[in-house]
Amino acid sequence: MPDYRPAGALRRETVQLIPDKVGKTARFRSEIGLAGYDCMPLIGWAVVVTFEEDELPRMSVEPVVDDDCHGSIALGDLEEEVGPLTLLEIV
Repeated sequence: MPDYRPAGALRRETVQLIPDKVGKTARFRSEIGLAGYDCMPLIGWAVVVTFEEDELPRMSVEPVVDDDCHGSIALGDLEEEVGPLTLLEIV
C-alpha cells in the first residue's frame, strides 16, 4: 500500500494480528462525537511498529476490533480513519 504521508511524518505498520476468541467487547468514546463507535467486538490483538524520523522504532500491542465499515482493524488504524477514540474498557 502506498504511503502518502510527507517525509518525516509518523508511519505505522501493523505486523501481526493475533486472534482472540474470548467474546469480549471494547467500549470507546469518540472524541469528535461520531455515532456508532461506542461498542465493538474485540476479535484480537495487533503488534504494531511505529516509525518516526530520527527515532528508534516503537513496538506496541493494540486491540483489534470488528468495525462494520473497515472490517478487522487495529485501534490506531481505526483512529486514522475516523478520528480520535478513547478506549474506556474491555468487557
